[in-house]
Amino acid sequence: MNLSLKQRTYRGFIGFVAVFTFCSSMAQELGILTHPDNGAAFLSEEIPSVHITCGDAIEWMFEEENWYADVEHPATFIFTSLAGSDTLANVGFRLRGNTSRAAPKKSFKISFDTFESDQEWNGLDKLNLNGEHNDPSVIRSRLSWECLRDAGVPVSRVQHVNLYINGTFYGVYANIEHIDGEWLEKRFDHAHGNLWKCTYPADLNFISNNADAYKFTPSWSDQRVYDLKTNNLNDDYSALAAFIDALNNTALDELPCSLERIFDVDAYLKIAAGEILSGHWDNYIGNRNNFYLYQRSTDHRLMYIPYDMDNTMGIQWFGEWTTQDIYAWTTGNDRPLYSRLLQVPQYRDRFTWYIRWWMENYYTEDWIDQRGDWLISLLEPHIENDTFYSSSYSFGLQDFMESMDEPWGSHVAHSLNGYAASRLFWADIQADEITAAPPPVQCWAEGPRLNDSIQVKCWVPENEELTSWAFELELDIDGSTSEHPLDLIGINEHGHEWGTSVPLNNGSDVHWMVSFTNPEGALNTSPCEPQRIWNTGSPIPLLINEVMPVNNSVIADASGHYGDWVELLNHGSVPMNVGNYYITNRLMEPARWPLPSVTLEPGQHLLIWCDDEPVNGPLHSSFTLNGGGDEVFIMHQEDGAWRVIDDAEWSNAPENASWGRST
Repeated sequence: MNLSLKQRTYRGFIGFVAVFTFCSSMAQELGILTHPDNGAAFLSEEIPSVHITCGDAIEWMFEEENWYADVEHPATFIFTSLAGSDTLANVGFRLRGNTSRAAPKKSFKISFDTFESDQEWNGLDKLNLNGEHNDPSVIRSRLSWECLRDAGVPVSRVQHVNLYINGTFYGVYANIEHIDGEWLEKRFDHAHGNLWKCTYPADLNFISNNADAYKFTPSWSDQRVYDLKTNNLNDDYSALAAFIDALNNTALDELPCSLERIFDVDAYLKIAAGEILSGHWDNYIGNRNNFYLYQRSTDHRLMYIPYDMDNTMGIQWFGEWTTQDIYAWTTGNDRPLYSRLLQVPQYRDRFTWYIRWWMENYYTEDWIDQRGDWLISLLEPHIENDTFYSSSYSFGLQDFMESMDEPWGSHVAHSLNGYAASRLFWADIQADEITAAPPPVQCWAEGPRLNDSIQVKCWVPENEELTSWAFELELDIDGSTSEHPLDLIGINEHGHEWGTSVPLNNGSDVHWMVSFTNPEGALNTSPCEPQRIWNTGSPIPLLINEVMPVNNSVIADASGHYGDWVELLNHGSVPMNVGNYYITNRLMEPARWPLPSVTLEPGQHLLIWCDDEPVNGPLHSSFTLNGGGDEVFIMHQEDGAWRVIDDAEWSNAPENASWGRST
């Protein structure tokens, strides 16, 4: 739509350079994820101290009637390590956990931003301090996290700390990184997708085609079983519902094509094998509990993320997890993510391959023995002074020192080394003999496009046959087909990335698919069927009429706040309801903020506050604009693919200046 631009100024400010054109560039880091360094917050080679001062609040928390209250109390936080001390005032402090709240050695959550919204510490909004009261070694969860991390699984960072409350030593605690938006940003590119925390009884069974059916809360809790932790004001469960529908209702012979398009199957098979070997029975397979699902913004696939690893490596309240068959690791028939995948021959082979991969490379007896012994030596003088250590099960220092080789008994059925030896022995016997198990390949196109080229990338996880793969992009542009080879563009220890960029020559009707030959010579495609990418803007007459990226004193909202804003215009000749459209400042996140269900008459304007304050009303978006340089897009889905309706781009915007259209 060719409209002329008209500069607008307010209170003497000059206009800035803005461009209302269809253009964007997107960067994608190598692979699917990265793991952050431990940094100052998770020092792994020492035992720092955490000092909390909270007055009488600690007595209130320890009263039985308050154990399950999530009331946050103001406190002062001091973190002391060999490098020095950090102090933060006015942090939130409360109990955390489930059954551990009734234990004498309780677990705690520290929230840096509860009372000071902009406060954080070393890039963290929260910390989880776990008492590990069930585990005489206090290192089982840490060993599990570290093993998963080394294998390239997205997990929390962890260390041990000494906890002092009001000057009293409360013992040795595991400091485990809290999973939230900050956690995602440290691991994923464009990390603003939906994140669900899934707790008992999260079985992933199909309920309904209505996405709202998955918003249920069990009678014993005030938290949803599938609890949306990001973008929760949008409360959009459509991606979760589509995943569960495909998982349960697709015929087994069609499941790979249906599921791999929306879920990272290979990452799950890798994690499932690792969890089984570590004896993590309080997970999805064993207990329908303790996992996250995250929808990546880069390829829009969901992926499985494990958490809460304290009941592992021989902590057994029921069952015998050293000998449990790796292909029948649950007696329940309501775990479709595990049971249905293992009914697909190629997935069973890949799962088997991962079982042996873990046993050969990461979850080994030598690693557990050496790392465990080192941690026991590091922690010994601190456990000796931890009077809370013995409070639940009368653990003593000798139990701690012998935990690598002697089972304590009762729920601690195995020592750490004993568990590993038995589990690896039985897994080796139970695992199928396979000759090859090539990984599923994940390909994605960055879109929609507005710069007349298509960017396609493919990720091949955990594969050493680098030269044996061949990738080719198959394009259909307005009915004309062509083929283009993909190049190897990056390697890391957990996979290879291939990619290409191809001009679209002003084509508008574009479909793409990647065909590839794997090391066994088999020809496959990803995705299974050609996918559409829009290379032209939509003719829908909804325009960005005016933008003010830095509003400090021009127009205030109903509460008197001066926020950035975007003004939309119905440029058509009939009324238009905008409830099915979205605005975003990231083309990789097209559904970042849904427009409210408002009907605009022809020529009518709608002002949207871009102030990241959606709690202030339906006209307040979940993001802000960057005056130094940013973009904003109106988006919608057309024929199953995202398409731009209109966009604006600017740089170096001065305060209180806008740019608008004139027709």
